Amino acid sequence: MKIYYTGLGAKKDGNHTVDEFLKTMDTHFYKDCAEHMSQYISDDNYKPCLKYKELNLKAMKYNLKHNKPCIRSKSTEKKYKNLFNKCLKYKKSRKKRCDLDEYVRFSGAKRIK
Repeated sequence: MKIYYTGLGAKKDGNHTVDEFLKTMDTHFYKDCAEHMSQYISDDNYKPCLKYKELNLKAMKYNLKHNKPCIRSKSTEKKYKNLFNKCLKYKKSRKKRCDLDEYVRFSGAKRIK
């Protein structure tokens, strides 16, 4: 399998083997890809993420029902931000390196048979 990629660090003709493509991606986009793709990591088993989603859903339902923003108390807002930060930290810690599929999606490259 070949990868067609013409971005930063690419060969002039754009055709790369999988190893060449991964080496180029690791050289130029290691950190960017990991940060970008961390938002897609499943967080369904981590309690702070579940609780944050639950609070967010309640606020959205309130907004739709009353047609105005939900006003939270200071303690609720603090809890909300704390859960968000814990969830974000968890997601970032779970992602160390992008794999081939993630690099292809991240870079806009195409697979060639």
